[in-house]
Amino acid sequence: MAFSTIDLSRNKLTGDASMLFIPNGSSVIIDISRNMLAFDFSKVKKLSMQYLDMNHNMIYGSIPKAIVDDANLQFFNASYNRLCGVIPTGGNMNRFDYSSYIHNKCLCGPPLAACK
Repeated sequence: MAFSTIDLSRNKLTGDASMLFIPNGSSVIIDISRNMLAFDFSKVKKLSMQYLDMNHNMIYGSIPKAIVDDANLQFFNASYNRLCGVIPTGGNMNRFDYSSYIHNKCLCGPPLAACK
């Protein structure tokens, strides 16, 4: 089954939503913001969408390099999670300012503070 838009925002959902990030998926918009979802985002192997909002959850791991390869991604918000590591650079990553990444456990690198 294919969905162009998946909006599960503001539902107090818990658990693992990583199944939404299937390789060659057809979703254009995924909004899972403002829930209590927890999964390892670094295990996402491929992204192919235009809009990804996952702010205000408990998502952990790092931002996968696959996000750099998604030339279609126009909006990305991973703020207020538990992500760590260096923010990937290149590709479309310069489109997203610090507000896409703030209030995570230990993300670093542009556009946030330098890594120590």
